[in-house]
Amino acid sequence: MFEVLPYDSHLEARWDRFVMRESVNGTFLQTRRFLNYHPQGRFRDVSFLLESSGTIVAAFPGNLTESGEWISHQGSSFGGPVISKNFYTAERVQHIIECAEGYLKGICKSVKMRPTPGIFAQESTALLEYTLEHNGYKRQSELSAYCTLDQDTDPLEACEKNCRAVFRKSIPFDLEYRDITDEEMPEFYRHLCISKAKHNAKPVHSLEELLDLRHNRIADEVKFQALWKGDMFVAGMMTFDFEQASIRHAQYIAPNEEISDFQPTTAMYINVMREAAKDGFKKFSWGISTEDCGEYLNLPLFKFKESLGAKATLNLVYSKDIQAL
Repeated sequence: MFEVLPYDSHLEARWDRFVMRESVNGTFLQTRRFLNYHPQGRFRDVSFLLESSGTIVAAFPGNLTESGEWISHQGSSFGGPVISKNFYTAERVQHIIECAEGYLKGICKSVKMRPTPGIFAQESTALLEYTLEHNGYKRQSELSAYCTLDQDTDPLEACEKNCRAVFRKSIPFDLEYRDITDEEMPEFYRHLCISKAKHNAKPVHSLEELLDLRHNRIADEVKFQALWKGDMFVAGMMTFDFEQASIRHAQYIAPNEEISDFQPTTAMYINVMREAAKDGFKKFSWGISTEDCGEYLNLPLFKFKESLGAKATLNLVYSKDIQAL
């Protein structure tokens, strides 16, 4: 029923138009303008499109690992499949998944799909989730969180009492909240690396890649803000804007670990949420609080998010062993 089009560069414009304008669950994270920031060789890209009579019906961004697993996509927080608005029916989604799996059987041993979470999609993702689960895919859930926002309500009002008290400790310091300049980006990145190292991790992006995202690939969707105490860096944050779903998402936070007079992280989050509400966003997304595909919950981290008014939501991962090569 569908023709498979392995991705190459001449499909870039069609791919991105489909993801952003013609799909029910596409975001800029699945566009080629975002995915292509990764240098050649970092991933073995084996993305593909499904087409019907010249019309794109689905996009499957993905890469192949050395172990033979196809993942959608290691270069993005979530990948696919991305489904056409006009083909989002039970019968057609079933055919799309069957066709994609038939193609993947020829290039990989197993499949791991990370579809767009429901809060980022333009329509309910229940149909896609049901289809994957009932086609033999094992479902794993990662616990994420979000807050609802209103232009006329201070996000601080939704925070727990103890959180409001923690935030009030920062008020006497007359902190300045503003955009991070290019000249200040190395300072932001230095504190980000320090924060990640506490958890034996590193930032996914290099400083050069962050600047590329800022000025070239997703200039309209990425923001860098910071709090300053005079000339002292207090905390910084990188956020993504998902306009189609009216969500601002916290991607990175980088607190100054040397500050002890107040809590930089809480002060930063309150300021960022206030700005998001003022800018008209309906939700603020916190990202996952789990590791190893949801097997381990960082309970203190999730409780911290709850103290700031966050509610639970799920990011789903679907895995299946298919015919070996």
